[in-house]
Amino acid sequence: MRAALTTLAAAGVLIGAPAAPAFAQPSDVTPEAMATHLADIGSWRFETRDRDSKGKPVCAEVWRFNADGTAIIESGDERVTKRWRTATSDGDRWLYTTSLTTNGQPDCMGGRSDPAEFPREESGLVLMFFNSGVALTCAPPATIEGPDGKPVRYVSNESCWGSLVPLPKG
Repeated sequence: MRAALTTLAAAGVLIGAPAAPAFAQPSDVTPEAMATHLADIGSWRFETRDRDSKGKPVCAEVWRFNADGTAIIESGDERVTKRWRTATSDGDRWLYTTSLTTNGQPDCMGGRSDPAEFPREESGLVLMFFNSGVALTCAPPATIEGPDGKPVRYVSNESCWGSLVPLPKG
């Protein structure tokens, strides 16, 4: 019995331990705070929520954010240079990127982009940060009618397609 209580107490300490400060979500919701957070971490692993038959993401990439607003996305053998910025709207944290160049090599899904089609138009996605430091990549929440008849913002499982996980420095 004592061993079981010790194990439970140890598990409680681990579960209750705060995330490392470098990985914790930005406490400020301003675009500047989010931009600083993304650049301070620097390298993030993107994984699709869709999994293959072995349970692995169908696509994994490394997103590298620089403080000067440039980024490199490493997807398979493809390297895409981007410009990025952050914004907030209706409480959502937006990441906007503009793809500037590609090396035209196969990405994590085997597809190829034509370098002649770059630069591309700016596109955006919503980042939903968790205290663990992980962020979901999502479409903006939909507005539906709540049980009281008032509009409610709703995020469905289908509206989020991947996650960003901070990579350790070094």
